[in-house]
Amino acid sequence: MFIVITSQNRHHITPHAGKCRKFWKYELKDGKVTDKQVTEVEKEQSFSQSGEVLEKLLPMDIFVTTEMCDRLREKLRNIGVHVMVTAEIEPEQFICSLISAK
Repeated sequence: MFIVITSQNRHHITPHAGKCRKFWKYELKDGKVTDKQVTEVEKEQSFSQSGEVLEKLLPMDIFVTTEMCDRLREKLRNIGVHVMVTAEIEPEQFICSLISAK
């Protein structure tokens, strides 16, 4: 499973998913994190500009942010991505909670 988290500051889960240019991508297998990497794109590639960022983030199963517009939410859902808007701001804590909920 691949989980992408908006993290403009590389430390916290951040809002404005459409404008975000930095994302953490986690790979989970058998309830454990097997890979974690940051993906950065130019402003022109963000969801709100051209949407080219999507190609760099795929594959992904879950997209996590603290805030996003309905249009982006629908776009992700249409390609089979589960969208989660959370109040949690710590990426590691979110991942641990997700793993323990499974």
